[in-house]
Amino acid sequence: MRIGMISLGRRGSAGPLGLNLARHLQPLTPLFAVISAYVENRADWSAAGLSLLEVPTYRSLPQALLSWLNQPRLHHLAQQIRQRRPDVLLFPMFHSWSPFLQFYLREIPAVVVVHDPNPHPGDWDWILENFSIRRAARCVLLSETLKPALIQRGVSPQQIDVIPHGLLFDPVTPARAAHKEGLPVILFFGRITPYKGLDVLLLAYRELIATNQAQLLIVGEGRIEPYRALLDGLETVEVINRWIPDEDIAPLFDRADVLVLPYTSATQSGVLTIAAAHRLPVVATRTGGLVEQIRAGETGLLVEPGSSEQLRRALQQLLENPQQAAALGAALAQDFTANRSWEKIANLFLESCRKAAGSLIND
Repeated sequence: MRIGMISLGRRGSAGPLGLNLARHLQPLTPLFAVISAYVENRADWSAAGLSLLEVPTYRSLPQALLSWLNQPRLHHLAQQIRQRRPDVLLFPMFHSWSPFLQFYLREIPAVVVVHDPNPHPGDWDWILENFSIRRAARCVLLSETLKPALIQRGVSPQQIDVIPHGLLFDPVTPARAAHKEGLPVILFFGRITPYKGLDVLLLAYRELIATNQAQLLIVGEGRIEPYRALLDGLETVEVINRWIPDEDIAPLFDRADVLVLPYTSATQSGVLTIAAAHRLPVVATRTGGLVEQIRAGETGLLVEPGSSEQLRRALQQLLENPQQAAALGAALAQDFTANRSWEKIANLFLESCRKAAGSLIND
């Protein structure tokens, strides 16, 4: 069985996720990958020894809209993919070209990974994603908890496979010596948008520093203006309000002592997998698939979403008990190594692709 992986995402977790999956599928079955010529980790893709088809995609919403109108171009790309004779198409992350390619290649069964069966507030591409989902032979979820939401979007339970989220980056030995004599660092990392709960974190942090010394490091692109009043007077908060390229992520996690995910709603978290690679303890909320990524009290601490008081207490617990914090970080890393390795994940994806190919034969 020959898999054609369509991994067209340009930034964020799309590149590392697709590359890790392709690397570990390649020894199991023939595979080629279609990637964006603008993907951040293009050099890593080129060095992986994979059969690649690199495609100029787009860098902005206006360019995306124009690309949708250029159907001859998308049809030509579909023909290039067809010429490579895939038995199954695998889409590890949604891209706005996905439904168009699935339409032009409708004779080839597709496996589609659905990261957010409940679209996040403000997401604009869920309608296009619906077309992709409904054309898929099989859909993959990263958390069992999210299955009812995908069924509500019209997918049969028999078409759904649940496969865990793997590490985005290789495990590393944290290098935190540089700030051991300074304040412990609490890290908030990722896109700044309302459902990420930054307002809840700032309320918790303001109460926390009344009794504990700590620094809060807020890193990510997005609108920081709505939080200016909550940031006012907090001298131990550092804000890096921009997109962080892959090569700059590790030093930020090395600075941190705790990662906090104060999300008010969530599916699962790729940021949490970076913490696992750095053996970094995590405080997160009981929402979406986070309850599967973290075993409460064993591989991290969980609090109720929206509760600044619970969040404050959990952060205080880890700041005052560094040995417990270190044990939680080590246990999180071990959980990913034992239960969410890319070898296991690749085999599960291979089985899903085989089911998709078999569904076409059975039809």
